Amino acid sequence: MFKMSREELHRFFMLPPNEQIHADDLVRVLRVMQRAFRNPEEFLQFSYRMFLPKTRDGFIWLMSTIYGQRLDDGSVLQYITSLDITDEREEQEKQAAVFAHTNALLERILDTTQTALFWKDKERRFQGANKAFLDYYDFPSEQVILGKTDEEMGWHAKEEPFKSDEWRVLHNGESTYRVRGKCMSHGEMRDIVASKRPLIENGEIVGLVGSFEDVTDEIRHQEQMEKLNEQLRQALEKAESANQAKTVFLSNVSHDMRTPLNGILGITELALQTDDIEKIRGYLQKIMTAGSLLKDLINDTLELSRIGNGKKQLDYEVVEASSMLERLITSIRPAAEQRGVNFHVDLPFAELGFVRIDRLKLSKVLLNLLSNAVKFTPKGGDVWLLGEVLSCDEHEAVCRFTVRDNGVGISKEFLPRMFTPFEQENALSVQGTQGTGLGLSIARELLMILGGTIAVESEKGKGTTFTVEVRFERAKRNDGQKAAVPPICLDRRQILVCEDNELNREIVTTLLEMNNLQVIQAENGEQGVQRFIESPEYSIEAILMDIRMPVMDGLTAAAKIRQLARRDAARVPIIALSANAFQEDVEASRRVGMNAHLTKPIEPDLLINCLQSQIGMYEAQRKGE
Repeated sequence: MFKMSREELHRFFMLPPNEQIHADDLVRVLRVMQRAFRNPEEFLQFSYRMFLPKTRDGFIWLMSTIYGQRLDDGSVLQYITSLDITDEREEQEKQAAVFAHTNALLERILDTTQTALFWKDKERRFQGANKAFLDYYDFPSEQVILGKTDEEMGWHAKEEPFKSDEWRVLHNGESTYRVRGKCMSHGEMRDIVASKRPLIENGEIVGLVGSFEDVTDEIRHQEQMEKLNEQLRQALEKAESANQAKTVFLSNVSHDMRTPLNGILGITELALQTDDIEKIRGYLQKIMTAGSLLKDLINDTLELSRIGNGKKQLDYEVVEASSMLERLITSIRPAAEQRGVNFHVDLPFAELGFVRIDRLKLSKVLLNLLSNAVKFTPKGGDVWLLGEVLSCDEHEAVCRFTVRDNGVGISKEFLPRMFTPFEQENALSVQGTQGTGLGLSIARELLMILGGTIAVESEKGKGTTFTVEVRFERAKRNDGQKAAVPPICLDRRQILVCEDNELNREIVTTLLEMNNLQVIQAENGEQGVQRFIESPEYSIEAILMDIRMPVMDGLTAAAKIRQLARRDAARVPIIALSANAFQEDVEASRRVGMNAHLTKPIEPDLLINCLQSQIGMYEAQRKGE
């Protein structure tokens, strides 16, 4: 075929590919060879032009097939057979010339239409296209595409659907209409729909003719509408779900508030109808229990509401790891002792030194878990609070807290619902264990804010284990720690109480006087400011300030006192005593210069402890002047 000896042919085949293969076919042949090397067992067939070695002037057309196998050493053995198709190609080119001449008039007609048109031979190779087609791809002439397939042009990300579409046209004689696919145009993958029909000569299919339209804007608009409709549907579902959840939530709150309230009113009615002092004492104790439950429900509902509204923020402080839960342990021990439950603590965190945490939130989480453990563990049972350092480096530590009891346990059926608000297992509703049903929900939500996790294991009749994991930032020293103020004696200290509600004013005054404090009363903020102005300097050692009052509210009154031109006005402790319990209320109190914010109903111990702390610091400041 090459008219040369075996040795001459061997030397020719050792030449670089660009000296063997026609430049127009070189890239395509190299791609086929690369593909054949990667997949040697794949049967490939391709045509190309090869130079005549002796003359270097002309070339011959070859139809080659290649297949092979990968050997054990990783090399590839290839078998290539080639057929001289030069005469066939020359005949094709002659026919193409005749076809081109005949086509000239048709091309002029096609170029006047705005629809992109093209035609291919039976091998799916482009034979021509109109001006609209070339303009769409920004081709200077149809020479860019002649003799090439879609795959060789590389403008489809995938061969389908157009390869199958054209196979049906060329082999089955079918016509296709608006087949949707994607095509690269001007550096962007666009959406098109193509329609194709077979080209028939002498009753035989010799190729196809096709057209396409760009529907990118139409499809994007449709997709945008579908996306907007989906967003609207999800928003409606979310709104409906939120409304339903709100209705259920309010229904549960209403029901759970009415229960203790009904008890308070009913028992009060019974107390009013008897003169038996012992019965009255019993009734008062029950009123206290029901009132405490109502207060807990209100507090827990507000807590859950604050978390749900995203108003719960982290309030970090630097504490010594070994003592960060001392207050929590101190508050749980009396409850455990009262119920006859053994309370065990093992928190080996001394190695951590100081850590930066939101101690209050972590304590609330563990308090909820420990309170439940103590409540649902029978007399003589055990409750454990255990700690473990899972990992630690100089920057942070991951700690695990385990709250375990050998109490009544939780049923498998209730476990999936135990973190749902207001859910309480009926079997646990035994005397002395009534709760709000919100504690575990709050614990889980607080842990989400802290970036921690919670898991539970329980077996009915054998006990429950909660596992909490939290990440702490380590601190090299106890930055931000306030110096402890020793307890002081409150006897004969003078307190200004600003409260518009007569009953509340009487309760606060009585509590203070029972602790040997002297009280100056004011019925609104304006009166409170005046009482302070009229008092000798440093004679009033603390102010309890209601927020919502007529004439002048507590925030305005506190701000005016801070602005007075007397030495004690800037430092006298002002403590908000209000039913406003949200975080923004606390921050509003701080902004006007108040030192603390206590919420109603009044907790006597908390009020006295706050007064001792604030007056103690106030006294220390005066001594340091």
